[in-house]
Amino acid sequence: MKNTNSPVKSVVVLTVICLVVTALLAVTNSVTKPVIAQMRDAKVQSSLQTVLPEASGFTEIPIPEGAHPTVKSIYKASDGSYAVVLATTSAYSSGDMGITVGILPSGSIAGVMLTSYKESKDFGKDTYPQKYVGATDVTYASIDTYAGVTYSSKAFRHAIGDAFSAIKLVEGGVAE
Repeated sequence: MKNTNSPVKSVVVLTVICLVVTALLAVTNSVTKPVIAQMRDAKVQSSLQTVLPEASGFTEIPIPEGAHPTVKSIYKASDGSYAVVLATTSAYSSGDMGITVGILPSGSIAGVMLTSYKESKDFGKDTYPQKYVGATDVTYASIDTYAGVTYSSKAFRHAIGDAFSAIKLVEGGVAE
């Protein structure tokens, strides 16, 4: 008995399968992409409202040149406050640590929210960020790091400093 499967036929069948799978993935992506973006925007809006509960609206403003790469977006609130969305990593991080910081016109922190944290050791993700409420660009650096997760808490503190620097740049000042 002769083998009737030629190598050309196998290549054609595999090519057709790859094209069909690629088309299905493209359709799936086009359907889910707006839903994912909408969910991400809702999460950001929720974090903005959490860190600046008195604000009635937010407008995204451009990130100023010279801002640290941890700054992912900046929003100006209706009351003149700012909210800064940050993403940072620490030495042992398995992913970005997402942080949203609300800064009042007086220059003090109104609220801080940890929006993502993927490390197995918890540094008090609900309580540690609250230590920064009321801090200013002068006082935030004196907040203690959390023993046992020093790298994460240092990365967190540096991100808070990046938020203050970005706001200084937005307002025409010089970032430190």
